Amino acid sequence: MKFSILVPVYNVEKYLEQCVESLLNQTYKGDCEIILVDDGSTDSSGVICDRYAENNPDKIRVVHKENGGHTSARLEAIKNATGEYSLFCDSDDFVECSLLETVNAVLDDNPNTDMVMYSFCYYENGKKRPRNLSVFDGTEIFEGPAKKKLYDLLITTPYINSLCTKAIKTALLKNDTTDYSILKNTDIAEDAYVVSYLVTKCSKIININKPLYNYRTNRKSISRSYNPQKIERKNTLFLYQRFIELLPAWEMDSEENINKIYGACFDKAMYLFCMHYEHAATKKNRKKVLEYNWSSMLFDAIIENPQKFGSHNSIKLYRMILNNNYLLINLHFIRKKVYRILKKIKRAIKEV
Repeated sequence: MKFSILVPVYNVEKYLEQCVESLLNQTYKGDCEIILVDDGSTDSSGVICDRYAENNPDKIRVVHKENGGHTSARLEAIKNATGEYSLFCDSDDFVECSLLETVNAVLDDNPNTDMVMYSFCYYENGKKRPRNLSVFDGTEIFEGPAKKKLYDLLITTPYINSLCTKAIKTALLKNDTTDYSILKNTDIAEDAYVVSYLVTKCSKIININKPLYNYRTNRKSISRSYNPQKIERKNTLFLYQRFIELLPAWEMDSEENINKIYGACFDKAMYLFCMHYEHAATKKNRKKVLEYNWSSMLFDAIIENPQKFGSHNSIKLYRMILNNNYLLINLHFIRKKVYRILKKIKRAIKEV
């Protein structure tokens, strides 16, 4: 069998049918399997999975398990996969009907390929929206020293992090002995952590600049009430530590690249602060967000010498956080809001 499509499922009864229908309606004529892993859903998601399996016994298999989180559901799906290549789809997203046909054509033209990467569209309120930024101009092949471009993108951007925009040799996934228990304590950066291993192990990677995946953007939002545990689960320090550990294997173990990772870590922590602060519903909650120990998301080197790392805005914001300067931070976000409004007005004027 050529393809396995692996779908972790948890409490997505509202979106699950659109997801599974997109997988069943592929234009690809060869054999493929769809593995739905019900991760202890408490809504009707498990029942929906079973109904699809009953109606499509030659295509769909269902695994029911106790709730263990997104990563554990993916690992269970990998264990059950029998296809030569595996693709991942989150159960509240959906794919283009040409996904498998397109990937298969690339593989036919490029033997010995370990991974095919593709792009995605955002999907919100029933409409697709293309990505504003294209990472690659067209089809590119990465092998040998050329893979350093991908490593650099991994450590400095989120552009190639998603596991759901890749078709990967199943053998590579099954042979992964990485301890992913660290991901139990987080709900962010799971994909990047796994992808860092895969990109390292793949000998030949091909990127095609085609949007074959649809990512639903209106399903998750940051809580407007203060919850330190939720903030802690957004701590991505473990990911950047992982990147530093991988630098020797990437033949990129230099002070320059370590500093890049420190800078990306710094900017990410300050981005998370902004997201939680702006979404806080009350002055009391904003002050609690400000009082959270944001230094816990940073390397010691950044804490000791913040002006050496990160962007100008991150350095400025971090100093205000350290000084607990509520008024200056409020002024900072007012300026941001005004800038966004002016930008929207300018865009509207151009369109007239």
